Amino acid sequence: MHAGGQSGKSWTRYLILVGAGFLAVLVWHFGWRDILAAFARVRPWPFVAMLGVLLAGFWIRAWKWRYVLGPGQNAVGLFFLAKTAGSFSPGRVGELAPLLLKRHRNSRVAAWILVDRVLEVVLTLAFGLAGVWALGLTPWNVAAGMTALAGVCGCAGLYLVYRVDLLKPLEARWPEGSRRQRSIALLASLHEEARELGVKAPLILLITALGKVLDVYVGVFLCVAFGYDVSFLLMCAARAAHALVSAIPVTPDATGVPFAAAAVLLHNVAGMPYEVLTAALALEVLIINVTLWLSFLATSPGLIRHSSS
Repeated sequence: MHAGGQSGKSWTRYLILVGAGFLAVLVWHFGWRDILAAFARVRPWPFVAMLGVLLAGFWIRAWKWRYVLGPGQNAVGLFFLAKTAGSFSPGRVGELAPLLLKRHRNSRVAAWILVDRVLEVVLTLAFGLAGVWALGLTPWNVAAGMTALAGVCGCAGLYLVYRVDLLKPLEARWPEGSRRQRSIALLASLHEEARELGVKAPLILLITALGKVLDVYVGVFLCVAFGYDVSFLLMCAARAAHALVSAIPVTPDATGVPFAAAAVLLHNVAGMPYEVLTAALALEVLIINVTLWLSFLATSPGLIRHSSS
């Protein structure tokens, strides 16, 4: 555990240095005077609206975790632990951080983290695809093919989740107590927990979609605060570009590269200058991280104590 903790701290320091270095290069390239001028022109009320929508998005998702995991599980603290760790890890693998706590190391929490991540990714890509299609950013046949592929993958996923006997033949094939048998048994347990979430699926999907809409409007209000009107659909596409780049192991959010991917799209379509985008997205990164850390510190006083008991 100690070695893993030291490795995690080293990785976090590396990502922070990469992110800081990337920001320094942008400031040097676009000019710190122009970037400061962009900050000076920020409109207060759209900025306040962005803060309110950002907080609402995080806390709606946190309530979703409590709804799924139930009372007495410190679900809100687990949510902020997962999201904070996910921002500083390759491929957002840090979202599995709640499983490092002994009290919460069970198949129910593991299944929910995986299901929630899948739902968030699927809806982000669906919103992004809608934006790309509606704005004509890609040929119609490519968009149609992507939509069809997404539909097939979605149906296949639902089939795998709701097929009751999916893993039983595999589990019975290996000797009792063998490594392969234990691995299949673990997957079967996760599969069963995922299936049991089905009774809560309608509200889970509704809250996830609402959280995604709020996430998009955070970007919309941020751009308005800096003096540029960006449509909901364009921001959907920008958020999807961000998500695709952040999924690459070497470019998580902390490096700043996913925000640059969104910035390129906003520059090319909405005409936002890069110096303004540098200021806006740097401000968004700062606010998101401060919000996550403060929320985590406020909601997780019992996590460490319970995990050691």
